[in-house]
Amino acid sequence: MPPSLIKLFVAASSVITGTVTTTTTTAVNDNVRRFDAVVTAPMIDAGAGTTTIPDTSFRDDSGTTLAAGALPVPPAGGYYNLYANGVLQEGGLSTLSATNLVIATAALLPGTPVIVEVHDYTGTTSASASTPNLTVTTTVNT
Repeated sequence: MPPSLIKLFVAASSVITGTVTTTTTTAVNDNVRRFDAVVTAPMIDAGAGTTTIPDTSFRDDSGTTLAAGALPVPPAGGYYNLYANGVLQEGGLSTLSATNLVIATAALLPGTPVIVEVHDYTGTTSASASTPNLTVTTTVNT
């Protein structure tokens, strides 16, 4: 009889025990700023069907008129709310830039108060730390 290869058979099993402790700390920083303006007749463009309020028509919470180009635009993850005559408007109705607020309607009347509320979350932080305390026991059966 010719020689044949003898193969070793080994079975191994492992047991993992212990814990992993994870601590997460999150600090949500909602930097909210509000700006108000009053619609005037020259802001309303009936032909285009829009109302455009320039940045320098807005005042901040302290009553200070904004400088040119100072209307804040929310960064990624932020958002703004638009209130016309105290009523929250739909999100797709307006476009906010550093120089103006364009509202997609000419139906506003002169004297209508407009408030823009900008929410900025760029100061939000989150950190996690994990401490593993694991033991692995392996048994090899031959």
